[in-house]
Amino acid sequence: MEIRRALPQDIRELLHRLKMRSKYAVLLVFVISLIIIEKENNFISRVSDKLKQSPQALAEANSTEVSPAPAENGSLASLQELDAAFFQLRSHLYNITLQLAGDGDPGPRRHLLLMATTRTGSSFVGEFFNQQGSIFYLFEPLWHVEKTVTFLPGGASAVGSALVYRDVLKQLLLCDLYILENFISPAPEGHLTPFLFRRGSSHSLCEEPVCTPSTKKVFEKYYCKNRRCGPLNITLAVEACRRKQHVALKTVRIRQLEFLQPLVEDPRLDLRIIQLVRDPRAVLASRMVAFSGKYETWKKWASEGEAPLREEEVQRLRGNCESIRVSAELGLRRPGWLRG
Repeated sequence: MEIRRALPQDIRELLHRLKMRSKYAVLLVFVISLIIIEKENNFISRVSDKLKQSPQALAEANSTEVSPAPAENGSLASLQELDAAFFQLRSHLYNITLQLAGDGDPGPRRHLLLMATTRTGSSFVGEFFNQQGSIFYLFEPLWHVEKTVTFLPGGASAVGSALVYRDVLKQLLLCDLYILENFISPAPEGHLTPFLFRRGSSHSLCEEPVCTPSTKKVFEKYYCKNRRCGPLNITLAVEACRRKQHVALKTVRIRQLEFLQPLVEDPRLDLRIIQLVRDPRAVLASRMVAFSGKYETWKKWASEGEAPLREEEVQRLRGNCESIRVSAELGLRRPGWLRG
């Protein structure tokens, strides 16, 4: 009898201890979150200070030679004018998906280009369109171009790369997927390839009839996630693209909006462009985590405080800021070719 009477009391004490532990756990998580947020804010603030330094001051701090001064309208221009555009992103995405989904009437094919840089949420946003059955969606098809064609950074080479990317995008938007055969390595044989980058990120390439029976002893580097398929038949993919009501592509390799003007003005395309913009300092912080090996210099600078930064590292970040500023200002001006 005493054991039975004591049992409810034990349970009450156990529940009380669990509640106390839960409270402490919530408090601990809250404190850790505050610490992480504070570290992020400190890092972003330090990056801002570094970007605001003149090349002379930066060279003195890092004991490097002075580089030419940036243009007067450089990447230090404020992006505060874009705040209103950020708040409209969700409603714009909703409206565009409604337009592309349509009301059952096929009508003219529309084309969508999702333009971004890495670590801006482009993969997440791309899924909005990938989930639509009426949209043929491709994930980063320009990856093959970047890996095959060698471009030197800056100057005429940067312009040349943008022109090549643009021409490939045009053919892809027109459902000419054969253009990728010039860049896929190893080269496709008989329009068959198991090496299309991130094939599994495109539902249209993993559904029938594009998904053919799997083949034994064939290594599929980029495979479909939810079903086993044979090597990608590019001819079947082209036919699937032409059957879809709309075409959407995602790319992080077009830096400036102005290079896309010929695509917008092409009478064969009814093109819509979504450019995702994120604070470049936050992008840098995210890349330091996602691509740790490529950002060792920045990581040392962030952790050690006074670790020297090479001028080209800072100039690369300034270049990203400049590309965002130029494209954003062009979009906000809404020239005639962007008004649709």
